[in-house]
Amino acid sequence: MLFWSDFQVTYNEEKYKVFITNIRLLLFKEKGMVFKREEIITENWAQITGLQFTEAGGIGRKGTLRFSCSKGEIRLEGPRNGMLGLFKAVQRQTLDPFGVRGENRPKEN
Repeated sequence: MLFWSDFQVTYNEEKYKVFITNIRLLLFKEKGMVFKREEIITENWAQITGLQFTEAGGIGRKGTLRFSCSKGEIRLEGPRNGMLGLFKAVQRQTLDPFGVRGENRPKEN
C-alpha cells in the first residue's frame, strides 16, 4: 500500500476511502448497517490519463481531482489538503508506476 486516505472523497455523490497500490487505484466503502457489504472500484495505472487538480471555496477549501480512464472521466472531491496529497500520489504513480529505482517492478521470468 503506497497511499491510503484518512479522509473520504466524493465520487458520483457517494463517499469512499482511497487506496493506492503499485498496480492500481482503489475506491472503497462499506454499505449497510446490519449486513455489511463492500463496494470497491478499481482502475489500473495504465488506463489513467489527463490528470488535473483544482481548488475551490473560501474557508472550507475543497480539492477536485479529475482524470480519464476506462470508465470515462472520473471526478473525486474532498478536503483540499487531503486531495492535494492524493493528487501527488496519483501523479507519481502515473509518471513512474514502478518507482524511481524500479523496486516495485514485476519480476521477469
